Amino acid sequence: MIMNETSKKGELFIVDNSDAAWKVQKYLSEWCELSKKFDIATGYFEIGSLLSLDKKWQNMISI
Repeated sequence: MIMNETSKKGELFIVDNSDAAWKVQKYLSEWCELSKKFDIATGYFEIGSLLSLDKKWQNMISI
């Protein structure tokens, strides 16, 4: 499910794994190529998820 909601700081974009063809890992992988940073809030975290983005997320700016 993908939802857009306007907030004071801009767009709130929620991605989940409910769509069989469009998973969070794919979205984050593509986003790493386009952006300098992202925020992730999750109820479930698996280290394998971060490892699957290896060599991509390291290009993000750390704050």
